[in-house]
Parts: sequence; C-alpha cells; structure tokens
Amino acid sequence: MADINLATAYTTNAGAAGSSALGAASVKADTLLVVGHKAAKTENSGTVYLGFGTVKIPVEPGDMVSIDGINNKEYTLDQFTVENVTAGDGLGYVALNNDELNVGSLY
Repeated sequence: MADINLATAYTTNAGAAGSSALGAASVKADTLLVVGHKAAKTENSGTVYLGFGTVKIPVEPGDMVSIDGINNKEYTLDQFTVENVTAGDGLGYVALNNDELNVGSLY
C-alpha cells in the first residue's frame, strides 16, 4: 500500500499587498486544498489570491479551493503564491501526496 504524505500550514503576509510562496519547494502535493484562513479557526479579513503564474484565484474568507494534479503529476508549493490585500491575511493549506501515483512534477 502506498504512503500518503500530508503537510499542513498557514502562510500569511504581515503587510498589506504582500506576496509570498504558499510553501516550500520540498513540499509536494498531487491534491492541494487551500482555505481562506490566516490561522486555525480564524478567517481572513478580506479576499486573498492564490497565484499560479499570472493567474490569481480569489479565495474569500472561509472559502476552500481544491486543486488536483494533472495526469498523476505533483505540484510543489513554491509554484503558488499567497497575495493578500489586507495586512495579516493569508491562506492555509493541506497538501496530500500519494508517492506511488507520482511520476514527476509539473515543472
């Protein structure tokens, strides 16, 4: 049976209009769940954007976005950015990675 690796964390930006990587290059996911919270049980004050290249996906306070890998490929969390409008806001993530399914990264 394959091992399922799980990583969870929150990424926030201290200043308004901040931008940072969602997570480290060493964290991989074939399924990524992102939630509009700045901490456990603490919703953001405003919209935060999950960036992937030039595309910015709006995540409203408390909302969740799910992104699955394409053709069993995995993401690395440094491929995504957290871009906030309001100081202190951010995103939480749950990165699930099934090592047996993955054959390479998207990049």
